[in-house]
Amino acid sequence: MSARISKQQSVLKKLLTLNSNMGSFTKTRMVLLIAVLLLPPVFVVSVHAYENPGAPVGFANDLSGTLSSMDRQALETKLSGYAASSGNEVVVAIIPSLGGDTIENFANQLFKDWGIGKEKKDNGVLLFVAKEDREMRIEVGYGLEGDLTDIQSEHIITDTIAPYFKQSDFVGGVNAGVDAIIATLSGGVVPPVPSSNNPPTSPAQDGSFSLIPFFLLFGIVWLTSILGRSKSWWAGGIIGAVLGFVILFFEGTTIGIIAITVLSIVGLIFDFVVSSAYQKHGASGGTPPWWAGGGGFGGGRSSGGGFGGGRSGGGGASGRW
Repeated sequence: MSARISKQQSVLKKLLTLNSNMGSFTKTRMVLLIAVLLLPPVFVVSVHAYENPGAPVGFANDLSGTLSSMDRQALETKLSGYAASSGNEVVVAIIPSLGGDTIENFANQLFKDWGIGKEKKDNGVLLFVAKEDREMRIEVGYGLEGDLTDIQSEHIITDTIAPYFKQSDFVGGVNAGVDAIIATLSGGVVPPVPSSNNPPTSPAQDGSFSLIPFFLLFGIVWLTSILGRSKSWWAGGIIGAVLGFVILFFEGTTIGIIAITVLSIVGLIFDFVVSSAYQKHGASGGTPPWWAGGGGFGGGRSSGGGFGGGRSGGGGASGRW
């Protein structure tokens, strides 16, 4: 009888030992399982964290090869001209992909790294496009949040830019978006995108006359960028003479001859001044001012980010196409 009890006690002891070992194994297995479940998100975050694409090359930055050199230069001239006339800095950045990051985080970090806008004024705007992800965002600096609200930014993305992007017209979409941003900041009316159901309206109806001063300024900046880079300065005189002949055609001989003479002289002097300034700054290794054919990256910029040190608090809007 005692032998039988002893045997039962021995079996019970083995069962308790086995149960204890299984409990230890189960706990270990649960810890490993939790670790495996937690590791992938950490790994993904570390791999897809924001990476600065590098310093800006100007106001128009295309890292995806979307814009031709001519399109990029025309956009650069438009943006640098607006910065010179208003003090606000509107910057375009087109990248291939977000690399798994969110467009809100990427745009905000890029805005911060580049320091778009003037320090303490925070008057910068970033039009940011991730082409392969088919996402875009308008990031607005603190100082312009009242002039370009989140709702207005959303309307520009949805109603102005997206229709172009859906047709793979990225040049048209970016330019339309920039024009809409500038018009909004200037208190003008954003022109609607023409469609079969929404025929184009006249300038007087859609308020686009408010953009005429900016287009004139952009034309002047574009002209100085060409004349400033030329080694001779007679081209300005020729342009002045051509304008004089146009006036001659509309106003008659007397006024036309006076216009040809005056505008030719003014053109020669203007070309001489901008060409001399451009060559002087080029010889010293500096960047010419915008009125002498420079790219708009004149004085007053910080060396860290490329622009004036502006900040953004995440204002703006995002969208897809």
